[in-house]
Amino acid sequence: MSYASLLRRRPILVLWFAETLSVFGDRFFTLALAWTVWQRSGAVAMGLVVVLESVPHLLIGAFGRKLVAQVACFRALAAVEAVQIVVVGAMPWLWQSIGLAGVLAVIAVIGTCDALTGPGLSALVPALVPGDQVRQVTGLMDMSNRLTWFLGPGSAAVLLAFVAAEDLFLVDAATFAVSALAFAWLGRALPQAARIRVPGGAARPAGVKALPLLRARPVITGALVLSAVGEFFQTVVSIGVPIWLTERLHAGPGAYALVLSAMGIGSVAGNLLAGHVELAGRFPGGLCVVWAVRGLLLAAVATSGSLMQLVVLTAAGSALVPVTSIGLNAEIASLDAPERLRMFSVYSMKLHAASAGSMLLLPALLQRAPKASFALGGMATAAAALFGWAVLTSVGRRQSRSPGREAEVART
Repeated sequence: MSYASLLRRRPILVLWFAETLSVFGDRFFTLALAWTVWQRSGAVAMGLVVVLESVPHLLIGAFGRKLVAQVACFRALAAVEAVQIVVVGAMPWLWQSIGLAGVLAVIAVIGTCDALTGPGLSALVPALVPGDQVRQVTGLMDMSNRLTWFLGPGSAAVLLAFVAAEDLFLVDAATFAVSALAFAWLGRALPQAARIRVPGGAARPAGVKALPLLRARPVITGALVLSAVGEFFQTVVSIGVPIWLTERLHAGPGAYALVLSAMGIGSVAGNLLAGHVELAGRFPGGLCVVWAVRGLLLAAVATSGSLMQLVVLTAAGSALVPVTSIGLNAEIASLDAPERLRMFSVYSMKLHAASAGSMLLLPALLQRAPKASFALGGMATAAAALFGWAVLTSVGRRQSRSPGREAEVART
């Protein structure tokens, strides 16, 4: 089934439109926050904001299973979005009254809201379609991220020609209002699919424990570990490309814009493929192979001696990003609802741990040795992927031969 066919269903169209607007708003919020923090508090404060935004994801992912389970319904998600309307919309005035410390507290609140809504929404979406359409709807929701990665900076630049940077906070607040209305409507229109349910009739479970679930699903657990390693080193691209352009290729902002555009186009093209076609060799072997290729492409950047070579390598690597993302997300989405809710929470924790860790450790290495950073990061990713392929395919074969031995997942 194509994305267009899915969008003919009103609930999916409403949800996708709201989420696309919301992700655009998040891009505007990030730009406004970075610009305002830089102007008023300096580079150190920007680093604090990045790290602090990840802390709620780590804490809730590790200890907040009951809280995540309680808000895993569209009406509760609408309430969380409503909180963010007020908080984000007040940001332009908060700078004047509470200073940097207060703004950091607001960032922690926003990060907490994101940590609650992300897993819940990811777990609810598969219930909107039959089982054989989970990959397609997963790809459709992923397309929002790809489009905003490509179009978001340009849209923000156009808006900044007419409004101040602080006004982008108000734009983001408006997108939260759209999301809140969409979630509230979905809660009324789809009562059977609007919340996570468990056998026995409980509408809001206390949540699945993470460690028993991870032990019971060793293949997905291994794929999450591989994904964390890969995403840690892929940060080399976002930090290292500007350094490579200026120090090695002696290029300017125009060249950087060209690279970003090529990466955006590549990611959209990769989504269109991954949303409809399973990974070669199926899960988890195909996922490991694609991660290995991503690692080799990252390492190859260290050999690029021209702008065109850099454009081709980064665009090819970006095309594989949705392939790995959709492949893993679709596998998690195929789990029973309570299990996928908890697994998506672990996924979010993994993503932010890898991002925060890489932002803390890699910039200094990239500044001193960009060529070695690309080469070592890429080869480490490829080596982890090949090791993962050997281990996970063996585990998968053993599980397929003895499915009855799968560990029992503990629930409370």
